[in-house]
Amino acid sequence: QMEIEEKGQKCQTLQKKKIRRVEFTSGNSWMKVSFPSAKDPSWKERHDGITTCVVTVEAGSDFVREFDTLPKVYSAAKCGSSETGRLLERVTKDLIDNFPQLKDKISFCRIVGPTREGLSHNPQRFAAKGIKPKTPYPGLFVGGSDLTIGDSFSASMVGSWIVSNAIIGYSFVDHLFLEKNVTSDVSQFMKVPRNRNDEDIAVPFQVYSSTEDNLNTDEETTAESSKEK
Repeated sequence: QMEIEEKGQKCQTLQKKKIRRVEFTSGNSWMKVSFPSAKDPSWKERHDGITTCVVTVEAGSDFVREFDTLPKVYSAAKCGSSETGRLLERVTKDLIDNFPQLKDKISFCRIVGPTREGLSHNPQRFAAKGIKPKTPYPGLFVGGSDLTIGDSFSASMVGSWIVSNAIIGYSFVDHLFLEKNVTSDVSQFMKVPRNRNDEDIAVPFQVYSSTEDNLNTDEETTAESSKEK
């Protein structure tokens, strides 16, 4: 009977360990803050005096339903306005604590999600050796923002660039010493766009002349000046 009771207690302990309640705690939970408008060179001209801010936090147990599967599968849970309101207050408080200049300057905010954000940002994730584009399976490569630090649009682009070079077979020797990568390969076939509309791009397109064109221009200028003399 003692053995059965001990086994029963161990099973209950294991079941309790499996259930991990996640809740955003002000001052303790991690949060990622980014300002997308600061990366847009044309934002100030189009929306002067306004800045956008995106805060990413881990979805709490009140907002996510966990299924008993391997690997773990989650789905968005239905929650009322009171839960989202409390979370919004806690996140806003931490945001203002880290960026005091935003106090009394927030005109609009809302909660979006939960969404799938990839791997957790913890020491175990950055110390893992298996997070790389190549895998033990032939023809299978891993890409995306999980290959880099952070989860953002720029991280996804860098992750795609890394896995593209891995698929072609470029190594660090090609990158550092031979200057061979996907970007240098594509640039060899790029041409100056025709009938472009500068209003459709954030940064105005500027045509840079080659070294030979500059030399020819200098020679023509020198010839014209000698003729005038």
